[in-house]
Amino acid sequence: MPKIRQYTGQRFSTLHQEGHGLTRRLIILALALLIAFLPSPTRAWSGSELPPFDAFAEGIVNGESDDLRGIYVPDVLADKIVSQPDGEPAFISSHPNTLTVFGMASRYDSIGLLAHNTLAGADFSLLEQGQIIHLIYGDGRIESYGIKRFFSYQALQPQSITSDFVDLETGELLSASKLFLKIFDRPGSLILQTCIYADGDNSWGRLFIIAEPLGSAYFWSMPNETGVRYY
Repeated sequence: MPKIRQYTGQRFSTLHQEGHGLTRRLIILALALLIAFLPSPTRAWSGSELPPFDAFAEGIVNGESDDLRGIYVPDVLADKIVSQPDGEPAFISSHPNTLTVFGMASRYDSIGLLAHNTLAGADFSLLEQGQIIHLIYGDGRIESYGIKRFFSYQALQPQSITSDFVDLETGELLSASKLFLKIFDRPGSLILQTCIYADGDNSWGRLFIIAEPLGSAYFWSMPNETGVRYY
């Protein structure tokens, strides 16, 4: 069950100092983790197939307050969330309609969610600035985020774990480790990551969607279609 781990203050400082070499290697791996073993394409939800929010939330809650269980964007997606197994920072679920918690992001107090662009990540291209993303926890708590920014990068060597990346908007060239920090060193933010398909290559580039927190609610107190009641 996905558990969000937080590393702050002295604890994070110690982790950073003791594991700098390992962290850098894992960062490079993390930005390349979508380049291999891509599943066969599986159609994601269509808007008409999405379950109602309350039915979706009720079906995934388990009573555990720190278990991140699902993600819901009205008329776009309704996906389960799973965690990476211990010691497998490159793991991404191969199941349809499923996102994976990116464990390394929690070191920077952000939430990273990964998906193959042949599976749940295919829906990421349907998201737009200003849309609201709802994260559902095991106790029924809803954390909502507003989409603020999109970043698209080309991997100069898509099949290499040491590839540099080019920002498709600005032309900025970044190493894998610098790109990782630019994207995930955003305390409190939610980041969605998938690959960009181009030139016949499913791993041609990377898409990152940045969303900022709006507030909290519980699914049984949310209006049906009029928005979210925060507290």
